[in-house]
Amino acid sequence: MEISKKKSFFSSKTSKVFFGELLVFIHLLIIPLSAQVILTEVMFDPDTLESHNEFVEIYNAGEQSVNLQDWEIGDGTEYDLIVDTGYGLFLHPLQFAVIFDPSYFENSTTYDSLLPEATLILTIEDGSFGSYGWSNTKSEPVTLINSAGDTVQRYWYSPDNIPGFSDEKIIFSEDNSENNWANAQIFRGTPGTFNSVMAAPVDLAIDSVWTEPEFPQSGSFFSLYVDFKNRGIQDIYSFTIEVYNDLNGDQQADPDETIFHTEINERLGAGESYQHNCSLSDFAAGDYQIGIQVVAENDAKPENNHLQFNLRIEPEEPSLIINEIMYRPAINQTEWVEFYNKSSNPINVKGWYFADGRDTIIISKTEKLIDGHGYLILSKDSSLIVNYGLASDLLVTSSAFPTLNNDYDDLKVFSFSKRLVDRVLYSNSWMKREVDPGISLERIHPDISSSLADNWAACTAPAGATPGQKNSIYVDRPKEKTLLAIHPNPFSPDADGFEDVAIFEYSLPLATAYISIDIFDMAGRKIRTLINQHPSGPSGNFIWDGTDDNGRVSRIGLYIIYCRILKLNGEPFKEIKKTLVLMKKG
Repeated sequence: MEISKKKSFFSSKTSKVFFGELLVFIHLLIIPLSAQVILTEVMFDPDTLESHNEFVEIYNAGEQSVNLQDWEIGDGTEYDLIVDTGYGLFLHPLQFAVIFDPSYFENSTTYDSLLPEATLILTIEDGSFGSYGWSNTKSEPVTLINSAGDTVQRYWYSPDNIPGFSDEKIIFSEDNSENNWANAQIFRGTPGTFNSVMAAPVDLAIDSVWTEPEFPQSGSFFSLYVDFKNRGIQDIYSFTIEVYNDLNGDQQADPDETIFHTEINERLGAGESYQHNCSLSDFAAGDYQIGIQVVAENDAKPENNHLQFNLRIEPEEPSLIINEIMYRPAINQTEWVEFYNKSSNPINVKGWYFADGRDTIIISKTEKLIDGHGYLILSKDSSLIVNYGLASDLLVTSSAFPTLNNDYDDLKVFSFSKRLVDRVLYSNSWMKREVDPGISLERIHPDISSSLADNWAACTAPAGATPGQKNSIYVDRPKEKTLLAIHPNPFSPDADGFEDVAIFEYSLPLATAYISIDIFDMAGRKIRTLINQHPSGPSGNFIWDGTDDNGRVSRIGLYIIYCRILKLNGEPFKEIKKTLVLMKKG
């Protein structure tokens, strides 16, 4: 469509409606219709030929034609008369009009191919809109005044657009507030047609998704909430919702991936929202890509009908522990901690936290899996690869790694939801012997409490540490299933890193009980009270490092283990006597 200023008022299309317009004109003498004409688009910063390519679009939202004779448009400082370009000045119902700079017609064809045939082409009597055209750097009012001198429309545009992108009105039936206008989504705008930012006839969108609790745990029920909104201008009476586990990552709901599928038959008016929730369970710990899809008939914007989000299910009992600590390294070496995954399933530690008594850092900002029964070492630098021959995939470095105290410290591991997973309040006495720098603090068994000092001791490996390997002082738990089992038997608390402690493990047919364990030598003298009326559940464990109540290592020989079990009401349940051999090697 080539635009030109036409001298004759009567064109082929205007002559066909002349008599209808005459009747409308007579009607206009009685009933004012200016309120039905609205501002819909402003191009204040064209991408080219700026002095020629500014335009303002208006729209007749009413049911009758409006005569724009003697109407004006301006910026609040100067107003210019709207004039005919050969197409007349009657704006028909549901018709757009585009008002161009007068110089556009002789200097530009930028918008010619964009304008629909039915567009009413207008211009202004002055050389530019308002005072020197629309400003590109400050907000100005676009004001439309009718023939009676009344302000019909006013919109203050905001100059935050990229050149060539106009300001467009979103909902024609609402006011000209800032929230009802937006930057056009189409280069050079939409002159003469419906705006790129306006609501479609049918547009059902997914608005938001969340879970309660925010961080679900495996084996537990949780609720998935989805908010939908009718962003279109027509009512919606039915739609379907599908939630699926995107196992193959194709972002499509395959039949074997569907978690649930339901049809909603409710009226959802324009602008209204609908919330749907469902209860989910049977998710093992791990990461899932959950897809949500909503389908409404004749939906004009399917791009907002689909959403995917990462669902992280935490283990009911987190299995990641602190397993080894290098808090006093040798000269020119670095501090580090080792984590161990007790479970057979991998753990993704992306977004997990490590902390000491002062500082907290993120273990990994990217995906990082610890294999089942696998290790991960966190350090300030990568020197462990050379110093211990550590595989690089077992190491994560952070320049923010905290400085660990040599006498004591409080180390913690938190999951991505900031739930405490493990905690070790170590002290230098946990080494159990005098050691030189470069010797790590190792855990005896991963299933025994992190806070139990007897479950920790100095490493005995020749390298002084065992990052990424089984600890040098590791001791197996008893394999027998009895009320009280002891392993190893005999044991040798000689600080050589092999069977230095004895593990006492009990299994009771009681939900709660009190347990006492005393240790006697063969002369019947009590040398150690290991625990005294300790409250317990049906199972647990304790460690004896071979020392007496004064902290001295006991002599080689046979010892009597005397265990008393009381019910919660204090009634005796069982007395157990076992023998344990203490020996020393070398």
